[in-house]
Amino acid sequence: MRSGLLILAVIAGYILLRGWPEQWHPIVRIFVSASLLVITFSFWGHCERSTSTLAKSARQPRAFDYLAISLAILLIECFFLVFLSIVPEKSERFALAVNDLLQSDSDYEKKKNSNESQEKDRGSNGENESLVTSNWLFSGPGRRSLNKNKKVRPSNRPEVYLFPATPNDARILLDRERFLRNFTLATYREESWFPLSMVPRTLSARNEVINFAVTPTEPKMTYEISHQVNRGGPTLAITVPNLLSIKQPTLREISPDTFRLPPNTIRAEEYRYEVTSAPLDFKNILEIIPGTLISPEYLELPSNPKLRGKIKTLAARFGAPTRESLLSLRRYLHENSRYSLDPAMPAMAEPVESFLFETKTGYCTHFATATVLLARAMGIPARIAFGWSGGRYFSDPNLFVFRAREAHAWAEIYLKDHGWVIFETTPALREEGLPSVAGTNEISPYTANFGDAETTLNEKNTVPLLKASLWIGVALFALLIGALIVKRPPVPISENSLVAGVLPNSPNYLSAFRRACLAHGQPMPSGCTLRTHLEKITAPDFTVKLLQYHYSVLYGDQPRDKIIEKKLLHQLRKWEREAV
Repeated sequence: MRSGLLILAVIAGYILLRGWPEQWHPIVRIFVSASLLVITFSFWGHCERSTSTLAKSARQPRAFDYLAISLAILLIECFFLVFLSIVPEKSERFALAVNDLLQSDSDYEKKKNSNESQEKDRGSNGENESLVTSNWLFSGPGRRSLNKNKKVRPSNRPEVYLFPATPNDARILLDRERFLRNFTLATYREESWFPLSMVPRTLSARNEVINFAVTPTEPKMTYEISHQVNRGGPTLAITVPNLLSIKQPTLREISPDTFRLPPNTIRAEEYRYEVTSAPLDFKNILEIIPGTLISPEYLELPSNPKLRGKIKTLAARFGAPTRESLLSLRRYLHENSRYSLDPAMPAMAEPVESFLFETKTGYCTHFATATVLLARAMGIPARIAFGWSGGRYFSDPNLFVFRAREAHAWAEIYLKDHGWVIFETTPALREEGLPSVAGTNEISPYTANFGDAETTLNEKNTVPLLKASLWIGVALFALLIGALIVKRPPVPISENSLVAGVLPNSPNYLSAFRRACLAHGQPMPSGCTLRTHLEKITAPDFTVKLLQYHYSVLYGDQPRDKIIEKKLLHQLRKWEREAV
């Protein structure tokens, strides 16, 4: 029974320290688990045990002993809390640094080609993706297939929360098209988009912030992003395009403008981080000059000669790469293509060819793909980006909410002196979700699910938690040392008590005999037998019966008799009183 309770207490303590229940503060879980273990150990140690001949301690455990054990357990748990909060992140940094040092370009290409082959072997699985949750955004090697004949059914589930630092930052987003970028892809082949081939690199923070060498534009805005962990693949940073800085200890850039977040040691399921961006509108750029070629893949066209020829012929209609030609391209797509989440393309058709020249029906991914390929044919470096657009603004908590139905793909073009600029060609009246403003009395999903949404950039982080844990550990250690200093000196233990402690428990009558002998000035030495001592002293006549009974019980088969022992005890106490 005692062992079973102890096992249950250990299991319960382990579950608490693992982080359940999640709504409890870590310090509360530590104290509950420690208290549970101490109470269980106390119960386990005070249970009545059967008499045995095993050696025992010189004294019984005291309250101070249990206090010392409790403080030691709390110190160990505080140490593990700090250790497990700091070491995993440091370990990942070290592992990524070693990986960057050892991994060569050829190794990366070999791994990338292997991943692509595995993805290809899966058949049509890539074409069955749907815009339901953020897991659709990035999985496996990052391949994104163009759905041809599968109807997309987006859900209404909130996926990303954006908290502007100030009302002015919110106004910046309200005055323009809103985009949240998750990742970019550059290579189009086999009816799919793939990331640009590059060796991943690790970016480390300076003063807790990672800054990017981007030409800043005005206006700049600061905000916080909150989203869940991506269970379908790596969790990537989500930001407003033209990223300037992000508050993270490290980022892993796995492809251009695609950053994998470090493991989340603070919130098990939720990421939340501060970002600064300088959103740039295509409509504010008056002169279009293609930027210097940063990678030949940004000008690649499909390998199919027939499709490549059709794209070049169509692009020639728009002329040289100018602002007017790009506006003509967008106007052409709006007037000649129809937006639908059910493209219904022929099974054997090439998606881009079907969208541009046959069915002329598709959704954001088809519009963005066609735009990228036509811009490349015009001599403008271009790529496709995936994330969210639109969003619903809640003025009271100053919050933007992006839902699964607002997951979006768009084209980005590379321009001189501007970098990557969003070039949106998907019709504004699309079914995926449009920018909107919530009513005055409408409650935001974040407030309903997580509580007060007004805690944005000033929200307490985990540094105070770690400091509090450390100070609690130091205080408990100081309390233990202070108690040891002021504790009274231990009571000296006599030789007789030590011998008695390591031998089997003496019967009551034998202990009474020792006390009586001591009262008469004839103490019984340790190790001396009852017979030997009686031969050396002058004792009453009843001690003969005492000797006979003792040896018949100790060495004979006679069971102990409570009546006889009670009578002997009475006589021994009377003899002891006679000495006074």
